[in-house]
Parts: sequence; structure tokens; C-alpha cells
Amino acid sequence: MIEAGIIKKNKGSPEEEDAVFEIRYMDEDNLDEMMALQEVIIQNLADKEIFRTHSIDYFKNLFQVEKAAIGAFTEEGLIACSVLKFPEEIEDNFGADVNLPVDDLSRVVHIAKVAVHPAFRGNSLQRKLQGIHLEVAREIGCYHACCMVSPKNRHSLQNMFSNGFIIKALKLKFVSRLRYILHKNLLRPNMSVPDEIQILSSNIAGQICLLNQGFMGFRLELLGDDFEISYGRVQALRSPPEFQYSNHCMSSDRRSFVTLAAR
Repeated sequence: MIEAGIIKKNKGSPEEEDAVFEIRYMDEDNLDEMMALQEVIIQNLADKEIFRTHSIDYFKNLFQVEKAAIGAFTEEGLIACSVLKFPEEIEDNFGADVNLPVDDLSRVVHIAKVAVHPAFRGNSLQRKLQGIHLEVAREIGCYHACCMVSPKNRHSLQNMFSNGFIIKALKLKFVSRLRYILHKNLLRPNMSVPDEIQILSSNIAGQICLLNQGFMGFRLELLGDDFEISYGRVQALRSPPEFQYSNHCMSSDRRSFVTLAAR
């Protein structure tokens, strides 16, 4: 067991109640619970595109690695999980998507899955499990952690920012799913980010433009029904003084992206 305590079930609702939980590493004995949790989550999503499901064989393979899976449990069973993946092929390595040095790709770990039962959201379980797994990754010699998040998944994106991840790419993955690729350097903290620019999360073309200019996303702020993402340039990667930010990056014109997504 890694941690134990009290959390709220149905937090913020009239049916709210305390629940005893514990966090511990998982193994193949927990595969059925993992599949059941995945099914509950997908059935409760209004937009199922933001959550990618996996087969039991996928998890069985990942569970072969010690400490690769962490779960939070109550008397009801598994209520949250975090799963690490160690990519074996360059084409499957998110480090390549964010242009890490080739020599570093063997030291990349993916946060492959983080999921929380709908009845227990609002307890910072996603952030907590991620934090534990990042420490595990450091201990076993990983230099970099990467993950994917849907641009529509504000809560997961906020949790990733809270754990020090930054957006370094925005592209189509798995043929047709648009995803942020986020990165965290596990050896040193992120440097200061000057030249901050806010852009709506729904402005996909504008964000791609910023990323192509060397900007990175590092914070979000709610704005009505949408939210803004703050982009900046890490100081060590600053462009030459003559670089001028082009206003067309903020355009809401998405025709080029829609064409790409339709292929």
C-alpha cells in the first residue's frame, strides 16, 4: 500500500458521503476491475472521443512491468488508476513527436492511462496518482514523461499542467483523433516562460501555428463555455530578436485543419 485516507463520494452533490480509500500497485489480478472501470467511464461520457479504450491484452502486457499500474480502491473496488507505458518503437514514442534527442528516446515513459470513476471525481485523484507515478519514473531512471490529452478534455489538461507538463505538439493520432502531446523533463524543472499569449482552446489552427513557431502551452483559464490556454517560449529556446509573432496565428479559420482531419 502506498497511501490511505478518506475521500468524498459524489462530491458536491446531496448524496455526498465519506469513503475510505487506499492507493496501491496493481497486477494481473486487477485486470477485470480495470476493464470494469474503463467501461463505467466511457458510458458516462457525453463525448466518447476524448477517452480511448483498450483491450484486456493491452493492460495485461503493461502490467508485466513492476509498478507500472497504480490503483485507488474503496470497498466498492477500483475507483481510479494510472498506467505507465515504456515505448519500444520510435514510431510509438511520443518523445519523437516533441522532437526529443534520439539518444533520449530510450529514457521516455508514457502516462498511458489515467482514469477516475465519475462518482469520485473532484478529489484530485488523477493528479495524485500521476504525481506518484512521476516519482516512480524518476527512480527507475527515466529522463522524460509524455502523455496525450484531447483538446476537449479540460480537466485532464489542467491536471497535467498542475504536475508540470507542457504542451509541445498538437496533432492527429490513431488516424483521426486530435491530441495534445505533453512533455515533462524529469531531471530539471521547467524554465521561465516569457512572451505569454492566450488563445482559445477551440482555436486549433491558431495553436498549431504557435507550436510551429516554438511556443508551448503551460496554463489554462476558464472563459465562459470555453477556456484559454497560455502559450509562451521556454527561455532557453527563445527565437532571435527579429522574430515577430504573426497575428494570423490567432485566426479562427480552421479550413486547413478540417481538410487534414477528413483524410
